[in-house]
Formats: sequence, structure tokens, C-alpha cells
Amino acid sequence: MRLKQEARSETVINKSRFIVCACPVRTEEEARAYIASIRHEFPDSTHVCTAYVIGEHDEIQRSSDNGEPSGTAGIPILEAIRHSHLSDTCAAVVRYFGGIKLGTGGLARAYGGCTQALLAEAPKVKDVSLAVYSVTYPYELSGSLEGWIRRNCELIDLAYGDQVTCTFASAMEDIPERIRDLSKGTVQAAFLRKELREIDL
Repeated sequence: MRLKQEARSETVINKSRFIVCACPVRTEEEARAYIASIRHEFPDSTHVCTAYVIGEHDEIQRSSDNGEPSGTAGIPILEAIRHSHLSDTCAAVVRYFGGIKLGTGGLARAYGGCTQALLAEAPKVKDVSLAVYSVTYPYELSGSLEGWIRRNCELIDLAYGDQVTCTFASAMEDIPERIRDLSKGTVQAAFLRKELREIDL
């Protein structure tokens, strides 16, 4: 699961402004470029503290306190990403100091809390593995067979010749059996390939 697109929120805690910016990233290079863009966008900020989690098994995890007391910013942001069960995610929290010190516990709660709140609300997507099939059937089966495919699968292509050839994708495990049943054993589904699709959550 990952973010669908960049998301932002702003919170004021004891007069300090915290602007949370989070973005889906696929590589460390993308994460570093995103962090650089946020630092460039807010050049007068007191701190820009960051963390990211990248990789199929979240194997790349980095964080930075960017001048805040050690462990009060980067790690809480990283924990917020982990707690959200998001992968391929980079978060940068911009702080404008408001004159009141928050203390180490207060800083950790502020950085972690505002990051977690944004990630909970942000739109998310995940990749789903679909199997792509092809079926060829006579025109008289168009109503029952094609109708079922349109209602239950992702229609990719229809080709009309002596018969109809339909290409479609589905996450269902029992497509060959269903096609057999719908056509009373006269049509076979041919497996073509696996594809990944991004779906909204």
C-alpha cells in the first residue's frame, strides 16, 4: 500500500507551524529529490525533518532530525510511516519555530503525530495482480458470456470476426471454470499473462 499522490497538511502546536508533506517515491534518488524540493520551497524554515521507507520489503529506511535534538523528529516521522503500513513513502515535515520550546517529548509527539494524522487521511493505492485471459465464442453467446465478463472483469479488447474474441483481466481464481459453466462447456479461457494494476483503496 502506498500514497496515491502527494499530500500535505498544516498544524500549529504551541505557536510552532508544522507543515507535513508526503509523497510516493520508488527509489532513494526520488526521495532525496523530493526532500530537496521541499527544502527549496521553504528556505526560511527552522527545520525540515524527513524520513522515508522504500522497497518491496521496506528494506530501505532513512530519517533525519535536521538539527532538532537527536531522535525527536526523524525517527517519529519514520515510525508514523511504518505505523501507517505504507511502503515507497517519503515524508518531510517543515517546522517554523514559534518561540515556545516543546521539549524532547513534545517534539517527538508533534512530528510523529502530525505525520500520522496526514498519512491516515491521504488517498492510498495498492497493486493487485490480475490474470489476463482470451476467449473466442460464437455471436449467440455474446449476451450471456460477454455480459458476465463486462459485469465481473476488466474488459481489455473485443475483436469481431467469424466469432467474437474477448480479452479481459480478472483477479478471480476460477475463471476457466466459470467460462466453461457459462458456455455449457463449449468455450475455453486461454490464459495469456499476469499484469499488475493499481487500485484505489
